[in-house]
Amino acid sequence: MKAYILINTVIGKTKEVAEELSKMDEVKKFDIIMGPYDIIAEVETDDHDTLSKIVIDNMQQLDAINHTMTCPVVT
Repeated sequence: MKAYILINTVIGKTKEVAEELSKMDEVKKFDIIMGPYDIIAEVETDDHDTLSKIVIDNMQQLDAINHTMTCPVVT
């Protein structure tokens, strides 16, 4: 399963979040962007449950992340 995760970070912490994302095997690539979100990450997992676990247990536990929006890719 592929998804894009839009990530809003604490001001001044975007690079810190990017460093943490680079350590996650499921994050295939990410870009720092401008607008209401600071990073867009492309994530690939085996199923929806694993995707949820990555977002809830890994990403949302980072203090430097304010908010995420998960956009699953429909194939």
